[in-house]
Amino acid sequence: MSTRQLFNVLTLCSGTVSLVSAATLLSANPALAIVNGSFETGDFTEWATIGNTSIETAAFGSGPTDGDFQALLTTDFGSVPVSDLETFLGLTAGSLATIPNLPNVGTPTEGSAIQQTFTAHAGDVLSFDWNFLTNESTSSFTPEVFNDFSFVSIAKMVDGLADTNSPLFITSLTRFFQETGFQSFSYTFETSGSFSLGIGVFDEDDTAFSSGLLIDNIELTSVPEPASILGLLALGALGTGTAFKKKTA
Repeated sequence: MSTRQLFNVLTLCSGTVSLVSAATLLSANPALAIVNGSFETGDFTEWATIGNTSIETAAFGSGPTDGDFQALLTTDFGSVPVSDLETFLGLTAGSLATIPNLPNVGTPTEGSAIQQTFTAHAGDVLSFDWNFLTNESTSSFTPEVFNDFSFVSIAKMVDGLADTNSPLFITSLTRFFQETGFQSFSYTFETSGSFSLGIGVFDEDDTAFSSGLLIDNIELTSVPEPASILGLLALGALGTGTAFKKKTA
């Protein structure tokens, strides 16, 4: 291979490496990341907590789904009244008693939650794994009574994860009688801005029997904007074009 041919090959490789490196930087975008989303610090670093919250390992009997640690929220001793939790999450009073996709929830009594504020762009996807556990009677009983539930809040929007009417329940190997098993939640942002993420669990009507929620693998996936993608293509074309121009000169 002549010296000129070797130079052309190296130039082409350099353009390709630059393209891959730029794409990697765009996809990572650390400014958007949820911090400590899998609780691998072994604690709630970067999270605000309220009520009965703890960090658990596989010894708990279910999970984790990512790494060695996961968060557990329960309605056990130390959980707080609904008004305190709505204030903690920045929700309008009554928000946790009127969750559209959990129509049988009506009188939440006490619960626990975690919260973190982050920045997202339109098109970004927030996702996490969750497992709802309970000692309450489940769907074979009156659905409106003692209907403990779990939920997620994003800004002022509240969405139910599961309640005791869920068809997903199986026998649990944890200290709870039943669990849904790990499920996945995802949400795509329609606008850009700063958002508050809240995840929690609540007793309904009574406080005699507790419920819990395991959470793991919380992450925000950034989708490159069209302009960024076009920029990468232009960068790649420039590197390739330069190499061929030198080759034919």
